[in-house]
Amino acid sequence: MRNAAIAFDAMSASAVALFTDQGVTGYAFDSIGRYGKGALLRERFFPRLLAAPPDSLLDRHGVIDPPACARAAMANEKPGGHGERPGAVGLIEAAAWDLRAKIERLPLWRSLADYYGTRDAGATIRVYASCGHFRDDRLLADEVARARDAGYACVKIKVAGTLEDRERIVALAGGGPLAIDVNGALAPQIAQRWFAAMAEFRLAWIEEPAPPLDYELTRRYAELTPAPLATGENLFSYDDARNLLRYGGLRRERDLLQFDPLLSYGVAEYVRILELCAGWARRQFLPHAGHLFAAHCVAGLGLGMAEAAPEATLPYGGYWDGVRVQDGCVKIPDLPGVGYEAKANLFALLEHR
Repeated sequence: MRNAAIAFDAMSASAVALFTDQGVTGYAFDSIGRYGKGALLRERFFPRLLAAPPDSLLDRHGVIDPPACARAAMANEKPGGHGERPGAVGLIEAAAWDLRAKIERLPLWRSLADYYGTRDAGATIRVYASCGHFRDDRLLADEVARARDAGYACVKIKVAGTLEDRERIVALAGGGPLAIDVNGALAPQIAQRWFAAMAEFRLAWIEEPAPPLDYELTRRYAELTPAPLATGENLFSYDDARNLLRYGGLRRERDLLQFDPLLSYGVAEYVRILELCAGWARRQFLPHAGHLFAAHCVAGLGLGMAEAAPEATLPYGGYWDGVRVQDGCVKIPDLPGVGYEAKANLFALLEHR
């Protein structure tokens, strides 16, 4: 499968496990859509974590402190130039969060809510299905219908950023909220006509019409459409989020922010971004990636909606075994940590690693 920018046929991913001498293990698994971080982890970040004084990785109660693990991994790193390292550090912090929540015997969302003092945390969260990649257009309507039948109210599909996108969408209109993802491919010379064509569909949002670091073009596109714009999934730091807010022309009353905690140095950096966006409602944050860790972040930090690949037979698809989507929502099971152990096809991969 592919989107308007890349194909997934050669893409890799990373799994991390933090083992303890108490027999508790914390796991993390990459976000889909970025390459794995194995070389960075082995060369730079694991050695620093293992060399850190043990007490420096604990909170005042003697429990592992995930942000402290991320700080240890980032020792001797220059500021800026974020590149691929945010995803490597985010994996370490995510595994530490799974470990901490298991030690506390709490689901991760509850551990996050306690750590950050979230008032609107809760196990039931809104979700949307992310599907409709470029494979075979004859299957698109069936794929979207199956996602809706599975309980997803809102469905997102991929489009190409061309005037032919209207024909891809028209057969799906009217079945419920529909969002589209352009993956940065919309050409400026057709943008005005393209946004006019999209206006007839009353889309839930238009995702990443401009390349992620082209803030000026993002601003121009925001001026062309009343539909909500969504962006941020390919920005991996507080610095980049600040520049998006300064220069991207986003409208806080309607647009959506999709920063991915696991790709952005971890939850501690993500919370800094939330504080930076203090004028935005938490419901306007839709973390990218469709992984179990992001679902816990939505629940534990009181965010708007979690993404999911609806096909549960994929290791990264769906949610925990036995958990069903109902009316566009899921309830996170009361399991310690992220609950990877309760998604058999994904946990088989983690155990194998």
